[in-house]
Amino acid sequence: MIVHKLQRPGSTLRTIKLDFRNDPRWDEFVSSHEGALIYHHSSWLIALEEEYGQKCVSLACVDSTDQVRALLPLFPTKGLPFALGRHATGRRLSSLPRTPAAGLLANDPAAASEIVRAAMKIAKDGGVQLEIKTHVAGLDDLADGLGCVPWRCSYVEELPGSVEGTSWSDFCETARVPRTCGSCKGCRRLRFGNAKQQHRVNWAVNKAIKLGLAIREADKEEDLAQWYRIYLRTMRHKAVPPRSYRFFMSLWSTLRPQGQMRLLLAEQKVADAPLDSPAKLVAGSIFLKFGQTVFYAFTGCDPRNLHLHPHDLIQIEAIRDACKGGFRWYDFGEVSEDNESLAQFKGKWGTEPMPLFRYYYPAIENHTHTGGALTNSTRKLWRILPEKATALLGDMLYRYM
Repeated sequence: MIVHKLQRPGSTLRTIKLDFRNDPRWDEFVSSHEGALIYHHSSWLIALEEEYGQKCVSLACVDSTDQVRALLPLFPTKGLPFALGRHATGRRLSSLPRTPAAGLLANDPAAASEIVRAAMKIAKDGGVQLEIKTHVAGLDDLADGLGCVPWRCSYVEELPGSVEGTSWSDFCETARVPRTCGSCKGCRRLRFGNAKQQHRVNWAVNKAIKLGLAIREADKEEDLAQWYRIYLRTMRHKAVPPRSYRFFMSLWSTLRPQGQMRLLLAEQKVADAPLDSPAKLVAGSIFLKFGQTVFYAFTGCDPRNLHLHPHDLIQIEAIRDACKGGFRWYDFGEVSEDNESLAQFKGKWGTEPMPLFRYYYPAIENHTHTGGALTNSTRKLWRILPEKATALLGDMLYRYM
């Protein structure tokens, strides 16, 4: 179905709705585009559709030969009927809701402009707001009326690429990679930031190992269910509504078989425990993999076990796996302005902050955001609720967001 057609003389570009589930052109374009994220892939879009029964408005700009020149996935949202945090999240057409970033993929400015203007028309005709979340700057130059709101920063580390070696124990200190300058014949040791940051990483990892922690990859649904209970405890402590178990089951069944999802678990073997006793699950994190990037997406750790430094050990294993897999980027995710401790944790790995942007039509001013966090007046109450209650409330809230 044709959604929009350029009226410029000689132009043959048109925007259509492409069936991303059944038309191979969608994933072929995503896989070939260097700016594509896992959140553009059909597997993520299927998970979002299954989460609340929403249908993706999957726009594609094609030329006269039906070759795809641009893509823009969008989801309609109901909007919250009340204010949450410092602003209300209203009805909108978003790329993408409940997702850090997505936005459009385009091969050229003409296709980018065409598909953005088509999305603006759909939003206007539907009486909703258009929202585009992306790391790409300058989209507001593509069409009149589209406004840009600087968002948070995502902390990203550039990896040295595939590293040969037999064990991770000597990876940090002895793995050598080519210098990036191109003219040097020498090499440098792989480091996480400066010497102080490297010391902090080494100290935390060594402590976790001495305390009996080990990492393994989840391989059955029972592992996912056990991790989800810890995830609920974590989100309650952070006073952030949790995603539903239904959503994570969708990720498990859709992304994991394609090698796009990995759940790493940190377990502790108590020294005095019987040999046949199971290890204690301390923490776990979900990583998403696609293209050149590994995304640190979701995590859970009982606050009482933070002193064991399980997240440091999990990150080491995930970074090692990303290097061996030949990935170029390791994205630790975004951090809110008021979460200094999380920013310090992600910064100590030698990451660089990458600005994110949100574009709106109609354009808005004085926009503030909380990213799903609750207001100060409700945080204390949230933290004393039963975990099952937070799961139920979180599911109800995200249904509108």
